[in-house]
Amino acid sequence: MAESTTQRTGPAPVLWIQIGALVLGTLMFLYGLVGFWPSFAPAGPDGQQSTLLGIECNALRCALQVLLGVIGWAAASRAPAARGYGWLLAVVNAVFVVVGIIGVANPDADPLAMNVPAVVVAGAFALLGLVLALVPLRRQIPGGDDVPAED
Repeated sequence: MAESTTQRTGPAPVLWIQIGALVLGTLMFLYGLVGFWPSFAPAGPDGQQSTLLGIECNALRCALQVLLGVIGWAAASRAPAARGYGWLLAVVNAVFVVVGIIGVANPDADPLAMNVPAVVVAGAFALLGLVLALVPLRRQIPGGDDVPAED
């Protein structure tokens, strides 16, 4: 007796992790792109870099954020790549947080020109990256329970 196998045709389903990578990549890209505008203005009389909505802007940090955004767009094509992007986002933004804390404590040793609001935003992106990296994927089986999906 021959077993009949049914193969699904059509595009693969888009998982939430891929949409999350796309959204976070877009947010990171826009955050970096908008930060370029005030980052090229001369420093103020107190030596502080220009700010946008209270967040200090730096051309190097903005370039890294734009690059992270583009990587997020590319990673949104596959679930394993999106999970890897979550790890990348978490690690890079955790480094931004550490450098920002050092910079807030000693403004002369701050190559990324980060103030407290910039550190908070980097921390938020790091946490969102951890969500992408660590939250398990679930797939609904018709007539059954949720089962972990393969990455």
